[in-house]
Amino acid sequence: MADSKKYGMNTRALHTNKRFESLSGDVMPPIHLSTTYLNDIPGESDYFYGRINNPSRELFERTLASLEGVENYEEQHAFAMASGMSAVSIIAELAKPGDNVVITKDVYGGTTNYFSKIIRERGVEVNFCDFSDHEALEKLLNEKTKLAWIESPSNPSMNLYDLQKISEIVHKNKTFLVADCTFSTPFITRAFEHGVDIIMHSTTKYIGGHSDTLGGAVVCKDSELHEELMLYQRQGGAVMSPFDSYLVQRGLYTLGPRIKLHSENAHKLAEYLDNSEFIKEVRYPGLENYQNHEIAVKQMDYFGGMLSFYLHESINQEKFWKSLDLYKLAVSLGGVESLIELPYLMTHDKAQGTEASAPIDLIRISVGLENIEDLIEDMDSALNESKK
Repeated sequence: MADSKKYGMNTRALHTNKRFESLSGDVMPPIHLSTTYLNDIPGESDYFYGRINNPSRELFERTLASLEGVENYEEQHAFAMASGMSAVSIIAELAKPGDNVVITKDVYGGTTNYFSKIIRERGVEVNFCDFSDHEALEKLLNEKTKLAWIESPSNPSMNLYDLQKISEIVHKNKTFLVADCTFSTPFITRAFEHGVDIIMHSTTKYIGGHSDTLGGAVVCKDSELHEELMLYQRQGGAVMSPFDSYLVQRGLYTLGPRIKLHSENAHKLAEYLDNSEFIKEVRYPGLENYQNHEIAVKQMDYFGGMLSFYLHESINQEKFWKSLDLYKLAVSLGGVESLIELPYLMTHDKAQGTEASAPIDLIRISVGLENIEDLIEDMDSALNESKK
């Protein structure tokens, strides 16, 4: 695909160039499991060793970079990692002792723990603040601020921030703006278009899409930054396996249609919940009464498949969990099935008592691809059966 810019997102997901040639004429790329590769002469080979590069991993890395809008995606490819947290870790390596990082308060619990308990121990100052308070953010930024970290939307509170405005603030100090776009994917928000410097994903979620693969990815456009991150990926060694690379590449092929249906279902479920007497508040970017709806319209192509809400006091929460049938009580998100959780006791349990603690009564739903009529009926039945 010589000029990817002229093609749409779904086409690019399906047809990004494959460097290898199949001897058997495979239409779909095979899984390359070999850990070592032949040299024509010593030191001259496209592939060297499985930790350094692998055809299956490389295909995914290039396809994701293309979808994120990297023009030279063959060279400025993404970095596929063994998990979302290993993606976090290679970005965190950019901050050296004496530097500081600023993180928005409402982030994934694992990210909070990593920076609070590991990066701080390395002599890096870590500060959390509400990025919607631009004045407070500016006060924490200085010439030693290496990273400003944001989620778009945030996990689990579904807060949304004006990426362009925040990028203008942080770039005054030559700080890298990092956006965890796990909830959005490039089919919803292409964060480079809004001033972000580094994009990361937990590919375990929407990109993999079937709750059966573990991985993470990092994308950047700056060539010097790319070289530094490549060093941390290859020498740190927490690279994505060939089989997981195959699974997430397969996930990219259907990501566009899946995101569309996830978003349509979530929007309809959010409207139902917003009109229910048993719900105090719904947090979903597609609702017109959502506090950052205007920002969502500006920087999202779809409003996504994630939402959160607060139950009314008239609902017995324990009975509510047990009354659900189609929504499975489990952590993670972005799979074809609908998942529901209480972040305070599940994904964010280790963040209790920290600056990024989740609200104790907030419920998060990853809306799946079931028939929306069935999802609404199941939710309605559970709410009515759970009245005190």
